[in-house]
Amino acid sequence: MAITNYQIEMLNVGDADAFIVYYLTDDGGEHLVLIDAGRYNDGEKVLNILNSNYKDIPVELAIVTHPDDDHFGGFIYLLEQIQQESKNLVPIQQFWINDPRNHFKPQDVKEDLTKKELEERLEGVFASEDKNLLKLIDSLKIYHEEKFARTGLKYIGLNETGDRVYKKTAIESSQPGFYVVGPTLSTFESLSTEFRYKKKLTFVEEVTEDLDIEDEEGFVSSNESLSRVLDDAENDPSRHNISSLILLFKPNNETTYLFTGDASTESFGAMDALYQEMCKNVTWMKLPHHGSKHNLNTKWIKHFNPHIVYISTLRRGKYLNQCTINALKNNGCQWVVSTHNNEKFSSIVHNNFQERRLDPNIVLC
Repeated sequence: MAITNYQIEMLNVGDADAFIVYYLTDDGGEHLVLIDAGRYNDGEKVLNILNSNYKDIPVELAIVTHPDDDHFGGFIYLLEQIQQESKNLVPIQQFWINDPRNHFKPQDVKEDLTKKELEERLEGVFASEDKNLLKLIDSLKIYHEEKFARTGLKYIGLNETGDRVYKKTAIESSQPGFYVVGPTLSTFESLSTEFRYKKKLTFVEEVTEDLDIEDEEGFVSSNESLSRVLDDAENDPSRHNISSLILLFKPNNETTYLFTGDASTESFGAMDALYQEMCKNVTWMKLPHHGSKHNLNTKWIKHFNPHIVYISTLRRGKYLNQCTINALKNNGCQWVVSTHNNEKFSSIVHNNFQERRLDPNIVLC
């Protein structure tokens, strides 16, 4: 099954994330994938765009990158419309969602908890507006599965001594065109023991940002450092963010699209070397954590070397920093596109339909 046409749509949901991947295949199929859905209050906007731009097309796959409500809250709203049999509902056929309840045991915590108490707390990482995404998915009996980065082995022949030789290979997911390149199961399990819970077992503070920072006057970008501010910033400590699903969309052999959730340099470093190699020199990249200086550095900007970058953010200083934009440009990125510069657009679309790549009215950073 080959992908013939496709488009990526970044919804303008402030300092939250919601991305639509729509593509056609040579068997006549239409495929609609929703990667995150903003906050609960963004759900109506997400639903309206789905109904306006993709009328009568169900969401074939809904992907929750990680348990922060600026990524999963909108899904709760979408599922409530299904639950209430709203006339505007959009069907969701399946979810990819990594559930910490499956990877945590009472002996992993220092408190005296029953299995039920622990599961209730773990379930709470997907609660927003006093509603729970995991409970809704279960109650509506929507198929869901966990996804982790895995590799395979391909037999390539015998060596000089007659031993069988295998080559490590990438595994395409069940969704055509998509590869899950991070995290591995072992990485996720090591992180989930430090997740934030509604009733806290442990708490890892998330770095808050409300300042727009640039490199000092006189700084000169080089191969060693695209931005001193970026390279000196502490790494994002949020275990939620580091556990983000990292997805590579390959509609053909020439183009690659990297979705990073709120992943960080720690996330990228934990990827298998095979997938790190696949993510070199990507065509398009969704910038992690709304452009925060804590989630990228010179090493990974040069590694991914994106031609086009999309950033979902409310404004500079609300995670996005000018030092991040400058570093990308210093590395030769041609298009740095952010929602904060394009408030009049409900979404920003990149596609190969009719060879139109980007609306000429879109403002670049």
